[in-house]
Amino acid sequence: MRIASTFVRIGILVLLGTLLSALMAPELWGERTGGDVMSTANFAITILNEWAFALVILGALLAMAMAGAAYLVRDERVVNLMWELPGGEEE
Repeated sequence: MRIASTFVRIGILVLLGTLLSALMAPELWGERTGGDVMSTANFAITILNEWAFALVILGALLAMAMAGAAYLVRDERVVNLMWELPGGEEE
């Protein structure tokens, strides 16, 4: 079983190496001229104009994730609930 696991790990590393070398090949990307280089301002305009709906959906998903995380972190043990009541700890 350990040999199979080792072969799988080596296979994944080989696959990642192959994909990385294929994606980093300069022939794939071509030459860029100065006119079509995106600046920070162009990127912001593109995100806010062409991707506005996706940005709103992503914001809503992140807000729900934060609310869920805050709910899961709450501590509802009886000792802590009694501490929050007026009068402090139970004597």
